[in-house]
Amino acid sequence: MTDHNPLATALWEAGRHLATLESALQDWHAAPPANLLELETDPETLRILDQLLFRFSKLQDALGSRLVPATLAALSEPFEDWPMIDRLNRLEKLGFIDVDNWLGWREIRNRLAHEYPEQPETRFAAIESAIAAAADLAAAYRAWRAKLKPSPCSDKSSDE
Repeated sequence: MTDHNPLATALWEAGRHLATLESALQDWHAAPPANLLELETDPETLRILDQLLFRFSKLQDALGSRLVPATLAALSEPFEDWPMIDRLNRLEKLGFIDVDNWLGWREIRNRLAHEYPEQPETRFAAIESAIAAAADLAAAYRAWRAKLKPSPCSDKSSDE
């Protein structure tokens, strides 16, 4: 990418993660496992899940570290000294994101970091929550990006 505009860079990065995330979601939904045992004994489904969870995390990171500040900067908001929650609250007021959803996605991501080997139902429920959250995050990012489309800063490569 040759453009040094922070908003275009953020859209490009998030767009890359979105494309792979949505592909993994499509693959997952084509043949979802019924339980953890079925998941863990199918290497292809595990590969899809790994890609899905990795891109769910990477998309969250790209939005939080790049798109949040780039969007606020593009809107001439004085955000530099604001904590993240204030940035999110401002973006919510501007119609870009729902803070409760954002915090929920972070909680789901944090829950994935904890393994419960003796609780397969709990582990599988956490995976199912993450998959639903990944789809919601993808939709939220698409809506956010669409709201930015009229801006001359938008980058058509973010659609890839």
